[in-house]
Amino acid sequence: MRDAQSVNAPSLLVVEDDSELSTSLMLYLESEGYDVELATDGTSGLEEATRLPGYDLIVLDARLPDRSGFQILRQARAEGVRTPVLMLTGLGDHEHRMRGFEMGADDYLTKPFATEELLARIEALLRREAQAIPEDGVFNVGGLTIDLAQQTVTRDGEPVQLTDLEYALLEYLLRRRGRTATREQILRDVWDLPAEVETRTIDRHVNALRDVMDGTDEQSWAIQSVYGIGYKLVGADPVQSAANA
Repeated sequence: MRDAQSVNAPSLLVVEDDSELSTSLMLYLESEGYDVELATDGTSGLEEATRLPGYDLIVLDARLPDRSGFQILRQARAEGVRTPVLMLTGLGDHEHRMRGFEMGADDYLTKPFATEELLARIEALLRREAQAIPEDGVFNVGGLTIDLAQQTVTRDGEPVQLTDLEYALLEYLLRRRGRTATREQILRDVWDLPAEVETRTIDRHVNALRDVMDGTDEQSWAIQSVYGIGYKLVGADPVQSAANA
């Protein structure tokens, strides 16, 4: 259990059974100003992940000796833990990444990785969590202004005509900004279709949204492809809250 030595430092839980890797991560992250707790097996990892007060972020290895990271993630989410989770997966382990996103992982990093990239992912997740999308608000993204309360989209003050499904997809990605939405999740949550359905309709709607947004390629589009998995929206900036609108 972590102590209260760094009450102002973001608290991280690292669940990793490789003692050499976990120790090096702890030392590195502590040198970057984080308060780090280690768990080296699934049982202690679950205990810490569901402990109150919660951590600011969890780094969770997918493969653990006594229970998998997916089991820990599923149980933690079932118990109401909403802490951002960065999953560590094996090289090319596509199925694991898909399972992680489906169970509520916020991002993943493939081993082996540079510690600088791990730090960048952690910082991005913590920034996103600090700027959580409210139920109502106004946001700029990709040259569009989206008013969630009014359910309107404008560009340079002029209305942008979207179909109901295009708007639903845009709002869905906005509320998950920075977090990957798998095709299965989009089919289920936006189209209300079973995950087993194969369709390219999602791609057509994403392309329709890109057509009215800034950007000409994958590097500049606000709606980015996560190849083989789904899509995520990046770069959404709040304009004002509904209360100040």
